[in-house]
Amino acid sequence: LAGTKLVDVLERYLEGRELKPYTIKDYRYKLKLGFSDWLKLPVASITEDMVLKRHKKISKTGKTTANTTMRVLRLTLNYANAVGMIDSNPTSILSKARLWHKNNRKDRVIPSIQLQAWHYAVEALSNQRAKVYLLMALYMGFRSSELLTLEWSHVDIKAKSIKLYDTKNGSNHQLPIPVAMMPYINSLQELTGGSKWVFASNDPDKHMTAPLKPIKAIIEACGVEFSPHDCRRTFATIAEAVNLPMSMIKRLMNHVTTNDVTGGYIVTEEETLRVAINKVADYIQARVTQKGNVIKIHG
Repeated sequence: LAGTKLVDVLERYLEGRELKPYTIKDYRYKLKLGFSDWLKLPVASITEDMVLKRHKKISKTGKTTANTTMRVLRLTLNYANAVGMIDSNPTSILSKARLWHKNNRKDRVIPSIQLQAWHYAVEALSNQRAKVYLLMALYMGFRSSELLTLEWSHVDIKAKSIKLYDTKNGSNHQLPIPVAMMPYINSLQELTGGSKWVFASNDPDKHMTAPLKPIKAIIEACGVEFSPHDCRRTFATIAEAVNLPMSMIKRLMNHVTTNDVTGGYIVTEEETLRVAINKVADYIQARVTQKGNVIKIHG
């Protein structure tokens, strides 16, 4: 057992768990990214000194990269330790020496004072798919991966709602479509309705990837630095600004809401969610359609 290769230990770990394809791909990628020259080493040959040196080396590339790659190594070696391949996990030295980097939670949002300029730049995009993708991230708070893999069969135009299946937290998530988003979704259906994917790529059998070039063009046009996840964070920030309760914000964001006993009893009806999500949309609209800008989203 001690002679088992590092790469094979990870595969054994993955076999014994029900993980999403993305997670499996991510673990394999990160182990290879940080330890490509260790993959064929016997797991028992990896020492604390090797871990320290590699951590220092990867940290020069980036602190986040060092943390994420080392976490995959740690879970792989934890498994090796649990099944008796090794007596102890050499990555524990990072905790003992307090070498894990602190993750600074990003707090960047699109400032309300710049929503108008940002919205104008998005509206100016000739790429209709990128336009609707970014607006849905802002108006509905979806994760980028949820949008990119969204299927037309999950969009109910008549009922004005979208249902996501098997989301990040393991649940399905149904969300009403704000009134302001309906014209965009209707126009996108004319473009990609023949594909399985709402955000189909030029090859209709595949969904598109994050629209990096359009995002760069928007940043250059309006001067607002942002990422798709910043749109989601802005949605949450606006939800708080319009005085939605935290439990409602969590439901809109599809965050786990059952940490307490009472929370587990609350089932939020769709119409309650619809009122709430349109409050967020109305806040955005009020700033986008301010005097001095001809952009009008309704109608």
